[in-house]
Amino acid sequence: MTTSLKHLERITLDNSATLDDNVRLHKIWSALRAVQAKAEAGDVSFDDELRLLRSLSTPSADAPESVVSVTLAQLDKSGIAQTGVKSFASLASWFSNSVAPRVHSAALVPAPEEASVLSHVASLAFSKLMFAPKAGLVEGDDVSSTLARAEWCLGEKDLDGAAREVNSLKGWPGKLAADWLREARRRLEVQQALEVVGAEATLGSLLLV
Repeated sequence: MTTSLKHLERITLDNSATLDDNVRLHKIWSALRAVQAKAEAGDVSFDDELRLLRSLSTPSADAPESVVSVTLAQLDKSGIAQTGVKSFASLASWFSNSVAPRVHSAALVPAPEEASVLSHVASLAFSKLMFAPKAGLVEGDDVSSTLARAEWCLGEKDLDGAAREVNSLKGWPGKLAADWLREARRRLEVQQALEVVGAEATLGSLLLV
């Protein structure tokens, strides 16, 4: 009887620990979705949601610091959560309707320190004749090819690929795209941090099954 009681006590303790882990994972998933929703809304602070997610992901005093806690700490330190990020839809629209046309028209403008009003006018005129807009995964290092690949990536919901293409722009085209690139990188930083949390939460869920 004593052995049976000890066995029952052990089962009870194990079940209690599993229940606690399930509750904690449920809270992490809820907090993660809250941050994702705010990030997707665009230009909305998610400071409170991130703080809650950090508190749930913080390891105990006797446990080593996890990749998740380090990732969330860096995101919190960046200040992005206080101002929010652009939604993917707004970034895609901004690029297609404003950035790409301006960059294409400035394809022939020299480096910013060498640019003049005349060079801008000349570029606007000649870029339309020399560089017809392209589409899809075309080859080439010219501005039109780079913009076409970036547009294609955005059509595939690949913001990272689009940012890489835009980052390759040099001179005045690169300067014109700098604001968009900065906002895209801010969103990617949040996106990648949340992917780390999601992967860790998924692994934790699988270990409880």
